[in-house]
Amino acid sequence: MFCLLPGLSACDGLTRQEETKGDGYDALVSLIGRERTEILWYASFAPSSHNTQPWMVTIKSPDNWVIGSAENRWLPEVDPKNREMLLSIGAFVENMVTAAKAHGFRVKIRMLARNPFDPELLSLELQNSEREEYPLQRLLERRTLRTGFKSEDIDPQDFSFIVGGDEGFLYYPPLSTQAGWLDEATVAANRQQVDRQNVQEELARWIRWSGADARKYRNGLTPAAMDITGLAGWYVRNFYGTSDVLSKDFRNATVERVKKQVAESGGWIVITSEHNSPTSLIETGRRFERMFLRVKDRSIGVHPMSQALEEKPWSEKAAEVLMLVKPPQILLRVGYTRDYPAPVSLRMPLAAITTANKG
Repeated sequence: MFCLLPGLSACDGLTRQEETKGDGYDALVSLIGRERTEILWYASFAPSSHNTQPWMVTIKSPDNWVIGSAENRWLPEVDPKNREMLLSIGAFVENMVTAAKAHGFRVKIRMLARNPFDPELLSLELQNSEREEYPLQRLLERRTLRTGFKSEDIDPQDFSFIVGGDEGFLYYPPLSTQAGWLDEATVAANRQQVDRQNVQEELARWIRWSGADARKYRNGLTPAAMDITGLAGWYVRNFYGTSDVLSKDFRNATVERVKKQVAESGGWIVITSEHNSPTSLIETGRRFERMFLRVKDRSIGVHPMSQALEEKPWSEKAAEVLMLVKPPQILLRVGYTRDYPAPVSLRMPLAAITTANKG
């Protein structure tokens, strides 16, 4: 849609293309060198729930980093056990390892966390190695899609390609009993969440309606990230605020939107883990990101919709209904897409996600 009103040249608000490498990039180059700084920059494009970008990196030395999480970027209402936070950390680590290989480093990883709330989760040591060719543009172009899915089965060869030989991925086509349950459970779990005041208040804190807030925080959910674009995007950026997220109309619209989304898909992919330990969840997040980085090559859209794992009774029934022997951790609505638009989720500057060794 063209923006026809005067003064609306930036009709869809702040975009990824307008961002630079941001505050802290040059300082990190001076501290650890350009290649290591690039590794951190590429890692920062990993996905996370509500786009909170929970990762924090402490630079102990140029080749020794500790990965933790920022407590003020946790989601205690929908993720009280930090399960999804650890999955996001895994995706961040996968991006980091991928970028490191492309820049001539291998990464030695040592787990530090004993529970999901530990401030230090793992340590990384960079070691010189031969460069491995990889199209790093994939990390920048990865994006969540919410609309435009075709309602047809994912071809087995395409599924095999995006999984890449990893285990723990199950595909349920749209007409399967399991996909039907996931459709219904996702709508019901969303309805339950919008009825929970604390959940809506948490969501409201992470929506960046205005361009000013988007530029200030560079995280969270912008209208464009929620597929609210054109004149509608202009309207909500200028007239919406926290109170609107808490309104009955917004809550009802959320459920109706979810109904339309689950009705338009090529089924579901469910990702399981070996168990629920921090190590297993971080590893699962890494497998998820490896898959996510391949889907564009097969024109497959991915929309994480794990609300059924966040709410009882569906979280307690999921493994049995889906006939799983290992715990499900990520629910993905998927489908072939006619268009694969540029990514829109904002990224925090490196200054906000890194700190130098204080010791």
